Amino acid sequence: MPSGRLLACSLLVLATAMLGCKRDLGECNLDGTTPDGTPIDGPAAFDIAYRINDGMPMYEGQALVQTSCGDGTFCHAPFASGADRIGAPAGMNFDLSLVCAGDVAACQTNPPYEDRVQRFHGDQGNIINWAESMIQEMRAGAMPPGEAGRNVQNNTPWLREDESELPSIDSGEGQEIVRNWLACDAPAIGRTETPPTEADQLQLCGTADEELICVYSGPAADLPDPDWTDIYWTIMFTECVTCHGPANDNVDANPDNPLGGDIPGGASSAALALLDLTGSDTTDTSNWPEDSYPAVVNVSASTAGPCAGQGLLVEASNADDSIMVEKMRGVQTCGTQMPTTGLLAQPLVDVVAEWVDLGAPLD
Repeated sequence: MPSGRLLACSLLVLATAMLGCKRDLGECNLDGTTPDGTPIDGPAAFDIAYRINDGMPMYEGQALVQTSCGDGTFCHAPFASGADRIGAPAGMNFDLSLVCAGDVAACQTNPPYEDRVQRFHGDQGNIINWAESMIQEMRAGAMPPGEAGRNVQNNTPWLREDESELPSIDSGEGQEIVRNWLACDAPAIGRTETPPTEADQLQLCGTADEELICVYSGPAADLPDPDWTDIYWTIMFTECVTCHGPANDNVDANPDNPLGGDIPGGASSAALALLDLTGSDTTDTSNWPEDSYPAVVNVSASTAGPCAGQGLLVEASNADDSIMVEKMRGVQTCGTQMPTTGLLAQPLVDVVAEWVDLGAPLD
């Protein structure tokens, strides 16, 4: 086991020993082996999954809780308010989105890196404090909150290191993953870097970070071409339409939708009011890239939002001064990073910037 992960394991073992075995959480399997190296059946707290579209790594339990309980926009997310919380009390935030995607020096964002680290650890503390209640609610089928919760979940698949798909949190296997992860005091990956070689994927980063566990990003799906249509289906539809899209109460049978199934949307009525990334027909995605293009390119930020008067969302041929690219890079001067669920892997952001600098072509 890498020394950084061994240190993390040792600290968690100590914490678990001090706390004792929580009644509803059972035993903690940290890394899949006994102290003498004998394999243990079942999930381990340090099993890693990676998001299929950009290779973003998280521990399996972290990924399931993040995508099902808030994902930056609903329920237990810091940015969710009012109806978007779907009954979750204010302040009960479980947001474990990565603080930084890249070298720490490049992640001095708005808010500052140190503030984001503090928020991350605070939400991790909330999860630890509410762990027994979380597993009870999951077993009772009350969390995630039924159809309302399923409508706003981010359904981008997560893969394990063996490339099998991470099961749903609604399944028995998914709940066992979360149970064990909670029993081990919810270890969480806090940042990622691009691996120097393919062999380094999903390994602990070579750079030291005393505040956050850092893991190199994993293999990602093929990068999109630098045109709006390909970027739309690869990034916007999967990562942005959840907030900047319609209430998800319809089923898309359109074969031009690469993901199929339900149309995402409905996580934030406020975000949809500021920027609509859909099309004229909310039940058919065929023309959504073409219909949404005029809402993004050479258009000023909404006068109702925090970036009013700050510039253009996408300034064709000028990626560095485009608000959307700034937010994707996490160096924005107004508003928050995008997606709010955590920064995209750097190669994806680079394609978006290349598209803008090429004049922001539609296709």
